[in-house]
Amino acid sequence: MLIQDRRGYSMTFWAVFIGLVLIPIFALSIELGRYFYAIAEVQKAADAAALAAVAEFDPQVFQKNGDLVPNSRAWSIAQSYVSANTAGLSAKGVHAFVTDIQMDDGADTVLVRVSADLSVLFPSVVPKVVVTRIGLAKLKMLAH
Repeated sequence: MLIQDRRGYSMTFWAVFIGLVLIPIFALSIELGRYFYAIAEVQKAADAAALAAVAEFDPQVFQKNGDLVPNSRAWSIAQSYVSANTAGLSAKGVHAFVTDIQMDDGADTVLVRVSADLSVLFPSVVPKVVVTRIGLAKLKMLAH
C-alpha cells in the first residue's frame, strides 16, 4: 500500500536542500567577506607605507646626482605604518610585512609592496592564502 500523504517527501527535500545548498552558500559568503576585508586592509596599509616611505629618501644623494635612494629609516618607518594600519588584522593573527621598497627616479614615485598570510582566517581545508598589495606615492619636490 502506498502512502497517500506526500508532506514527508517535501520536508525531506527541504532539509536536504538547506543542508547541502543554503548552508554552504552562507558559509562561502562569510569567508569571501573576510577575504575582501583583509585585502582592503592590506591595500590601505600599503598605501600608508608608500606615503610614509616617500618622505624617507636621502636628500644629499638626490641633490648630488638626482637619484632617489631610501635612507636607513625608510624600511622601519614603512613597516610601522603597515603595523598601525593592520591592527584589526593583527588581532586576528594576521601580520602584514613590507617586502619591497622601490624608488623610481624618472617618475619621482615610491612603490611599497606589502604581503600578508591570510590562512589563519580560513578553515584548514583552504590552501595557503597570501596576498600582496602595492602602494604607490609620488614625490612632490623641487626639480632635479
